Amino acid sequence: MQTLRPLPFGASLGLALAVLSLVCWLAIWVTPTLNLAHSWIGLFTTSPANSVPALIAAVGISFAAGALTGGFTAALYEMLTRGRS
Repeated sequence: MQTLRPLPFGASLGLALAVLSLVCWLAIWVTPTLNLAHSWIGLFTTSPANSVPALIAAVGISFAAGALTGGFTAALYEMLTRGRS
């Protein structure tokens, strides 16, 4: 059975969420009237969704939340599957 190491798994989930947040922020710049990602960015900041502070907050918090969630998930998975083959 494949093991999930908490640090790489957490970092990969954090990076994936950070990149997706960046894509959402870019979508706001490309199509500001479509309201594509304003709600996602708005979860992390009260700054205008198309501002640089909103980008920094969304990417940073998404990475941190993803890294913690991924690391915790991998650690629990290893604990629950220990000894099983």
